[in-house]
Amino acid sequence: MRIFKMVLIIVVLILFFMKIYPEDNSLEHLTSSKLKTQIAIEDGKWYLNGKIIYPGAKAEGLLMNVRMVNSIFEDLNNKQFDTDRNLNNFISKIPDYVEYGIRAFTICLQGGNPGYEGAVNSAFNPDGSLRESYLERAERVIRVCDKLGVSVILGCYYQRQDQILEDDNAVRNGVINVVNWIKESGFKNVLLEIANEYRHGGFDHNILKNPKGVAELIR
Repeated sequence: MRIFKMVLIIVVLILFFMKIYPEDNSLEHLTSSKLKTQIAIEDGKWYLNGKIIYPGAKAEGLLMNVRMVNSIFEDLNNKQFDTDRNLNNFISKIPDYVEYGIRAFTICLQGGNPGYEGAVNSAFNPDGSLRESYLERAERVIRVCDKLGVSVILGCYYQRQDQILEDDNAVRNGVINVVNWIKESGFKNVLLEIANEYRHGGFDHNILKNPKGVAELIR
């Protein structure tokens, strides 16, 4: 009888503290909800869900954004880097940025400068196919932004990482695969950027080093 009472007390205490200190899933529901946000441009001005951005302000129609390209960063050469913690820290702050007027976040499937050389950070395989684990991180950001009514500028390629792809055809395949992924996912709040700093000397593939090549990829 005494054992039964002790077990009962423990169960009650567990339920009590679960109620007071619930698991922090405050943003988790944002990644699984129905998509609702659409970005559009009309006469050179940007709209979210049919409403012009920053109405009446000097920035009316502009898409003010924050570059967070390393929010989905990974380094296959550094197994100690915690990609989940890095991503979760960013996602937890998105509502604050939105509250202060940010209406777009720039992320990239090959990240940005991590501040050191030798990082391997790419959503692309050598043939231009996509890595599911990387896409999952990008999708989490996109869905949270969608729920909060803001957009994402999704970059494909970045210098010092494009050499992961084997040739120009792989680069072309990569763009096609990203476009298909966006369409199949149903994202309407995503704008696509082909290459950041496309004429930078850190790019290996010719198609990413000249305006005609990038224009071809856009078309």
